Amino acid sequence: MIKPDIIQEISNKTRISKKQIELIVDTMLDTIKTEVGEGNKVLISGFGTFYSSHRKARKGINPNTKKSIDIEGMQLPKFKPGSQFKRAVQNKK
Repeated sequence: MIKPDIIQEISNKTRISKKQIELIVDTMLDTIKTEVGEGNKVLISGFGTFYSSHRKARKGINPNTKKSIDIEGMQLPKFKPGSQFKRAVQNKK
C-alpha cells in the first residue's frame, strides 16, 4: 500500500474528500519529520514512537578500491512499534 492508497482508504471510510485527507496526512507526516529532526520524540499511543538516534563515526572499506575510509557520524530517524501495533501484526499470521 502506498500513500495514495492510504488516502483513498481513509476517504472511503470517513466520507471526507481525498483533498482534505491528503492535507491532514501531509501535515501529520511533516510534523513528525520536523519534531524528530529537532531531536524530539513523537509518541502515537498504541502505534509507536518516532525518534532520532545518533550513529557514531566509524571506519569502512570502499568496495571498489578496498581502501579504508572514515564514515562520519550522523543522526538517523528510528521507529519503535507500540505493543498494540505488534499484537495486530502477530495476529495476522
